[in-house]
Amino acid sequence: MNKSVEYLLYFTLYTVLLLWFGKSGIKKTRNLRDFFLAGNSLGIWVSVFTFTATWFSSASMQGLTGSLYAYGLSSLLFSVVPWYIGTAFLFFLVKRLRQYDILSLPEYFRVRYNSLALQRLGGIVIVFTFTLYMTIQIRGFGVVMSELLDIHYTLATFLVFLFILYSTFGGLFSVARTDGLNFFLICLGVLFSAVLVTGRFEGLIEILEKAAHIATVPFAGAQPTVAGALIKPLSSEAYPPLMVLTGFFGWGLGVAANPQYAVRILAAKDDKTAYKMIGYSFVFLTLIYLGLIVIGFGSRVIQPTIAGISTVDEVYAYIINNTLYTKLSGFILISMAAAAVSTANSQFLVLASGFTYDLFGLTVASKVDNDRLITLNRIFIVFAGVVSLLLSINPPSSVLTFGGYVYGLFAVAFLLPLYGGLFWKRASKKAALYSAYGGVLTMVIFSIFDRGLYGSPGHLIHPAFPGIIVASVLFFGIGHFGRRDDQ
Repeated sequence: MNKSVEYLLYFTLYTVLLLWFGKSGIKKTRNLRDFFLAGNSLGIWVSVFTFTATWFSSASMQGLTGSLYAYGLSSLLFSVVPWYIGTAFLFFLVKRLRQYDILSLPEYFRVRYNSLALQRLGGIVIVFTFTLYMTIQIRGFGVVMSELLDIHYTLATFLVFLFILYSTFGGLFSVARTDGLNFFLICLGVLFSAVLVTGRFEGLIEILEKAAHIATVPFAGAQPTVAGALIKPLSSEAYPPLMVLTGFFGWGLGVAANPQYAVRILAAKDDKTAYKMIGYSFVFLTLIYLGLIVIGFGSRVIQPTIAGISTVDEVYAYIINNTLYTKLSGFILISMAAAAVSTANSQFLVLASGFTYDLFGLTVASKVDNDRLITLNRIFIVFAGVVSLLLSINPPSSVLTFGGYVYGLFAVAFLLPLYGGLFWKRASKKAALYSAYGGVLTMVIFSIFDRGLYGSPGHLIHPAFPGIIVASVLFFGIGHFGRRDDQ
């Protein structure tokens, strides 16, 4: 059986399984609470599967692996280390956030601060940021499908659009079930890849020793790697020291304030389940990332230069489809697609709630019933999907770098109103509003000067860093010195 037929069979099987796992959610969804939060009923393992699969996106599967291949350890300090620190913040949310009877994170802002303006602002931020971030998932899926089915990138991106629509239409019930499928595909795909790579060496030490001597151009258009740079944490042209250190304010604090993780916390059936969900997911993610580290470094040693690609996002798929091709290559490529789908459907769901619930449902037509709002969610999912699809035609040069900028917007807009509102009694409506406005405006200005919001960053500092500083000064300054009659 030739490669094309094998790959087509893998793709067909994945499509059938995705349809089968997703169909039940449409039948179970009867109201908005079911659609957004699965009726606050998710058990421990369903929660773990959907949390892990939602977390593990194309930014991890392809962006991180390719960045490790090209730039080495600095990629971990820029992304994975901040992600883990951000995850630790989520433990503090569980008990206090779940005390609120809410369906979305922006609704918490309205309830806590008695402010429709804050809920509206939260909805706007969610719609804007997730529409941008969806280009990462579509980009990742398009790269994989181009290799898997040997079709043009643009046509490949349209396929993920159809996959995401179907798995999102049933709400969180459907998303959680398909995430279970995607979770196992991701884990097995990374495991198989790591085995293929390590099979070329006597051990992990050999991989690192040989990586330390590499001094080649990783791919067309990239800067040559300096010998020893791959194993030094702060020696890369892509992620220089100041960008790595300030990158925490984007990726790390962005994870801590991301609405998609707040949704998973709220959807768990009780506090104990939510705590275990975060802890168990942390263990699974650690194992997966260890696999990606092996794959990234090992691939660079096996093939120090790839002439046929031009970005880090193409590295993993190219290596599996060409350099390390086996009968399992089709399965591994499908696991890369699963990483994109599992994150995209969750983000579409949150994105839709930001518009139909936080904007349309409560600030424009608060008397609209559940059935109509669910229908509006599905319509908006289609619309937002089309916009993201169009943006992905001219994708960012690196999904890992781009993702850090998008997550930075969550940090500057949501972090202080969220955690400050939960843990600081003096947090006021005015402080929350001004800090969100000031933080977002500051970050956008620095992003424009640094060319990083949708282009190649200048690598001065991460623009979320000054954004968080301004937001913090406004939040605590107004909260402490301002009048308290607006709380």
